Amino acid sequence: MRKRPAIMWSLLALLFLGYVATVMITIKDNQTNLEKKTYQKWRSTYVKESDDGDFVETTPDEKTDVSLSEGHGYGMLITLQAAKRGWASEETFDGFYRYYKKFQLSAENPLMSWRQKLEDGKAVEKETSNATDGDLDIAYALIEASEQWPDSQNDYKKDAQKLLTAIKTRNYNSTNNLLTVGDWATKDSKFYDLIRPSDIIPSYFDKFAAFSDDDFWHSLKTSSAAALNTLSKQHKSGLIPDFAWVKNDTIEPAKKNQVAGANDGNYGANACRIPWRLATSNDASSNQVLSKMMNFFLAENTIAEGYTLAGKPISSNTRSKSFSAPILYAANQKEAYGNLVNSQSWAISDGLSANDYYGDTLTTLIAMQMNYK
Repeated sequence: MRKRPAIMWSLLALLFLGYVATVMITIKDNQTNLEKKTYQKWRSTYVKESDDGDFVETTPDEKTDVSLSEGHGYGMLITLQAAKRGWASEETFDGFYRYYKKFQLSAENPLMSWRQKLEDGKAVEKETSNATDGDLDIAYALIEASEQWPDSQNDYKKDAQKLLTAIKTRNYNSTNNLLTVGDWATKDSKFYDLIRPSDIIPSYFDKFAAFSDDDFWHSLKTSSAAALNTLSKQHKSGLIPDFAWVKNDTIEPAKKNQVAGANDGNYGANACRIPWRLATSNDASSNQVLSKMMNFFLAENTIAEGYTLAGKPISSNTRSKSFSAPILYAANQKEAYGNLVNSQSWAISDGLSANDYYGDTLTTLIAMQMNYK
């Protein structure tokens, strides 16, 4: 008679475990479906074909198509994530790869033209300089592709090594030991001392060092981390500007309209990527910078579309995917930022707008990288 309760409890335990397993599977399925839906809408909205391969359309509402190396790097990374899930193939990636090869600056210089304009699938204009951020993502994507398709007819590994060498040679200031914003910022230009802090991606530098067996990337990581820490300590908010000047052992944020616009010295459209860039690394120094920023965001009632470095919103808009998605990614890495996960999850759950290339593309990439729950 005593065995019956034990059997009943065992059955109840099995039923409970079965229920938990079903719930977990359902959550996973919902997560996968959301990622797939996001990817498919992004691709159908922003990816276009041309005579030279596939590119990311950054101005969907205009007659002339504009492709940026920045967007191209994102597109390659998104496609790799889709391929890992079986939603894309190497042939899909090859469209982006062929376009990148076509719009390298020259046969000797594998850096990508930072902007191309196209009409009816044909290029009508090509910039003759690069933007460092785009080529960093492209290099990382090529390394990932060499690992994803090791037997490919395309020599992704060779192309990645060439691109890393070009970044090291043409996008590096040997005086301050930091990356320049592009190959146009030469030694005889005042912009040689300009940095874009969102180009500092510690996890990339670790990957590049391991791939190329070149300690340059470890040294770059160290000097870059020091620059970020200096900028972080300059304001209570810990926010970091879109651009900064680094010269004679001093680092200061750019001033208004010195580089690209009114927000050059603010936490703006370039710097908004920093929480995501830093959260991909386990580096202690990067985590210190990130934590200070995240604590600032945690204390905010809403997340604005940009801030002064003192922490004052520069826009009344509190619904910006390009600002919220990177914060969501970083918040998802630590339990302490659960409130930010709850408040910023709208960036993914609301779906893509289909009229905001930058916000939609960052959101798609981040959603797939973070395995959104």
